Amino acid sequence: MENIDKQFKAHHIAKPKPEVAKVKALRKQQPVVDDVSELPIDEGYSKTFLRVCVGVAVFLVAITLAGVLGINSMFENSRRQVVSNFTVQVLPMPNYEESRDDLLNVVHFLEKYPDVEQVSVLSDEDLRALLEPWLGNNVDVELLPIPKLLDVKISSGHLFDYKELAVRLSEVSSNASINDHNMWLSRLLRFINSLKMLALTVLILVLCATVMSIIYAAKTSLNVHKDTINILHIIGATDEYIAINYVKQIARVALFAGVIGMIVSVPAIMVVGNMAKGIEAGIFNSVSFGANEWLYILLLPIGGMLVVGGVAYIAIMKALRKL
Repeated sequence: MENIDKQFKAHHIAKPKPEVAKVKALRKQQPVVDDVSELPIDEGYSKTFLRVCVGVAVFLVAITLAGVLGINSMFENSRRQVVSNFTVQVLPMPNYEESRDDLLNVVHFLEKYPDVEQVSVLSDEDLRALLEPWLGNNVDVELLPIPKLLDVKISSGHLFDYKELAVRLSEVSSNASINDHNMWLSRLLRFINSLKMLALTVLILVLCATVMSIIYAAKTSLNVHKDTINILHIIGATDEYIAINYVKQIARVALFAGVIGMIVSVPAIMVVGNMAKGIEAGIFNSVSFGANEWLYILLLPIGGMLVVGGVAYIAIMKALRKL
């Protein structure tokens, strides 16, 4: 009898209870990572609506931003060219020898003038190319009373005094005059500023529409899962936890939609850029779209995701306080 008691005790000491063994085994297990959220966004209308709105918004912002960047490059290239060059025209005289001497006097004067780096006389071929769109191919420049044009390159366009040069040039030749491009440049600047204001208005409208779409989608999803949210509140979930849970999902949807909108915008930007370069006008040929500009376009989906996430978090937190 005593041996049976010892065996019974040894059996129970050697083998722990099944419940204790299960608890120890569960503690050793790693937590299972579940990608399924406790609060999934509605897979129906609201999620599709959010994708479409964000994709269209990124597309419109990309097109508008590309236009603004292209206009800026056009203006900067034109301004750089204008402030470093100006044109002098010398009217022809009845006598060829007098016209040639007058032209040489003007060239010599300009070459010795302070801040003037180079003076180039446009050849007959250059004049013929300038007149070809209006007069056709068969134009004999020698038979027309066309003024001679001088392309003058200067070192410091911002400090150059055109008025003083005009006065001193008139003393050298009464047939010479300066074509100052500053007036044209100021008009171009006003035009570009108007386009920028229009682009800014479009961006503000697109941003407002996107914000309203985010708020609508977030509130719709909260109303759909209102009972689940109440249960989470009962078991101790905070509003911040629920909001972050929603924001993560909305941000993923926004990033995916933003990438799609950006991809669609790239061919449109390239087509418009090629059409602008195809226009035979110097101002449009000066448009440049380099790696920095493309980088801004490629970063738009990330910027859109951050905006969507921030707006969604604020809207959801306000809505949860009312539940």
